[in-house]
Amino acid sequence: MRAGVGGGYAYLPIVVLGGVAGYIFMEMAARLTIVSGESLGQLLRRRGGGAVPAVVFTAVAFGCAAYQAGNLLGGLAGLELLLPTTRYWTIGLALVVALLLWGGSTERVGRVMTFVVLAMVLLFFIGAGQLLLGSSAVAAPRQVSADVLLAVLGTTIVPYNFFLAAGLGEASDLGSMRRGLGLSFGLGVLITACIVVVGTATVSFSSFGDVATTLTGAIGTSGRWVLGLGLFAAGLSSATTAPLAAAVAGRELLGIDRGGPWFRLIWLLVLVSGLMVALLDLEIVGVIVLAQVVNGLLLPFIALLVMVLANRSELLGNHTNRWWQNLLGGLVLLFIFYKAGEFFYDLLV
Repeated sequence: MRAGVGGGYAYLPIVVLGGVAGYIFMEMAARLTIVSGESLGQLLRRRGGGAVPAVVFTAVAFGCAAYQAGNLLGGLAGLELLLPTTRYWTIGLALVVALLLWGGSTERVGRVMTFVVLAMVLLFFIGAGQLLLGSSAVAAPRQVSADVLLAVLGTTIVPYNFFLAAGLGEASDLGSMRRGLGLSFGLGVLITACIVVVGTATVSFSSFGDVATTLTGAIGTSGRWVLGLGLFAAGLSSATTAPLAAAVAGRELLGIDRGGPWFRLIWLLVLVSGLMVALLDLEIVGVIVLAQVVNGLLLPFIALLVMVLANRSELLGNHTNRWWQNLLGGLVLLFIFYKAGEFFYDLLV
């Protein structure tokens, strides 16, 4: 949403780039699972020795924990627009997530989250549509900053999804996998673009209340409800996915049993660490953007590992990357590494 406020429609091409890049790299990860019969984590564990899987798992778990604080605070921000709340309401959100993960299988959790995500898409689509049809969207300054760009990419192509992509490859064929990914990233681009459009309704963004006030003035009283429910749905879905993804990455990279005590311990640690940060007196928007930037910085390293494995003929035979996949993937990686360098340069000077 900060992208919409600070750069307006200038970020929409970045959203599309993120969707295309996400499709390219996730297709590689899922193709690895289908053709080789092993997931990305299993391949790294078998071929990388003890150090590589441990380092990758640590990075992914750290990214999930960073994201988790932003997820819980995002859900809280949505509730704050609708009800009188305090920061301690994040404890209730964390308990809901813990109950979903403790009592349900990954498939059941996935089905619940599908309905939540579809509700989020519908809400933000309604808000963006009302703004566009009413010609009320404000043309924000066309300024694209490296940190917000990385945040947009980090929330469009979440690094932990490379390990969840194994689910797309299980009991599937290449054609149905690609159609599923196309639908998934199509919805991802749509929802992110709608959030950017909603962000253009205001010229300042110190809190989500600023956006709600401007949105209400632009489209009426429904604006606050659309934004509040949409943020809550986004926060709840991501707050459930991030700890689960860390546990799945641990299962694949470290070889722990699915549903066993170590599996539960990993998602519980990610959930608790995110909750502890969320309970601190930190600015909500800043925590969310920082978590997205961290994941944006992790993204190219995980994507590079996927790209290297997707070119191994001993794993994929005739299904290795085509030249255009390597070209597009390489260009995307160069662009993200360049922007990451720009981000650190701006940070130091």
